[in-house]
Amino acid sequence: MTYGKLGIVCLAVCSALCSSGCAWLAIGAAGAGVGVGTYAYIRGELEAAYPSPYNETWSATLAALDKLEIRKKSAEKDAFGGLIEAARADGTRIKIKVTPITDASTSVKIRVGTFGDRAISETISAEIESRLKKRTRI
Repeated sequence: MTYGKLGIVCLAVCSALCSSGCAWLAIGAAGAGVGVGTYAYIRGELEAAYPSPYNETWSATLAALDKLEIRKKSAEKDAFGGLIEAARADGTRIKIKVTPITDASTSVKIRVGTFGDRAISETISAEIESRLKKRTRI
């Protein structure tokens, strides 16, 4: 993906967040390779936009949960998006929604527990990003 396309994806996600009326934190990344284009933590949910195709991001998300030893309860997807329901060892529920934005970018929304847990959400997001970087090196 070129930096121009990445910028368009970032702008689209940022515009959507701004129009929601919520206060948000967005961090743009313009580094080489795969990285989080934009991420925001709003009302207990982390949303990250990855410059990676939907199916690759879906696979990286499942692999990230395996690496973090988070038990998957269900994982269902179609061409329009997918939902993973999982649980931590202490029983805390995790919901992850994976949705294609374009052919080359994907949105991942992570909610840990009822009210959210930012640190755990960021850890899961970082592991997804790590998995995506490994795929681009092969």
